[in-house]
Amino acid sequence: MSTLDFSTFHSRLHLVGTLTLETALRIGAGKSTEAAGPDLPVVKDALHRPYIPGSSFKGVLRSWLEATLRTLRNDLACDLFTKEDNPVSVKGICLTMNDAKSQDGTTIVKGVKTLKEDFKDNTEGLSDLLWQRSCRICRLFGAPWLASKVLVKDLQVVEPWFDQWYLLRDGVGIDRDTETAAPGLKYDLEAVPAGTSFTFELMVENATAAEKGLVLLGLREFEHGHLPIGGGRSRGLGWVQLAIDWEKSGYVDKDSLPDYLHTGEMAKIEEETRKEWLESFWAEVKPHA
Repeated sequence: MSTLDFSTFHSRLHLVGTLTLETALRIGAGKSTEAAGPDLPVVKDALHRPYIPGSSFKGVLRSWLEATLRTLRNDLACDLFTKEDNPVSVKGICLTMNDAKSQDGTTIVKGVKTLKEDFKDNTEGLSDLLWQRSCRICRLFGAPWLASKVLVKDLQVVEPWFDQWYLLRDGVGIDRDTETAAPGLKYDLEAVPAGTSFTFELMVENATAAEKGLVLLGLREFEHGHLPIGGGRSRGLGWVQLAIDWEKSGYVDKDSLPDYLHTGEMAKIEEETRKEWLESFWAEVKPHA
């Protein structure tokens, strides 16, 4: 089934750009191991420079699109309230790893582990069933039983960068009973200052036109500056602005693959093409809205 078979190349969407901090950013690295370091440092690479893990960006993108799809049509994203031990809420919208069982132990909906046992001699049938039983978000962003089509590189800081650009912010624990500062719970946390820019690079492999439109729809929110990243968002941290460089971004499919392999250059993604992908997505959603 071509929708699942990554052994055959179908298409690649490659987007590059810059992510700039509108406010300070904090993506924590746990407790500091430095003798004189901050209590709560940010993640850094081997050269002591800050970076944004690709998983952090991808997680925010996925979460936003999942909530959006669930609002447009609740059958396009995982059932938020499905629990393996709560048969009342099991709707079969998306799979779970383990069986959903009733109170007397009867299996109501088979999980992935059981399905793999049932189809151990029928790999193609298992692949088809897993695909059909997976929601649109899991098909695109991956699940424990599906590979992800969306790949995001770690976002590296744009040079020049100097250590003294880190910010230190004081924090204090609050006693919920007295609603005052709790004794002995003062700490300082590290943040990357506003104005810092990071490289952005995202690829979408073997996606349908509608799936590419869905990715563009989510990235549009980053372009508008509506999606924060990292910790301390309720305190004003993590607001970012994405600028996609459409001149450096590109697209290749099966038809253009020979030229790409020969020249190494992808086709430019024209505005009309982007509109077609978005319209393909809306065509899958609107008829049932």
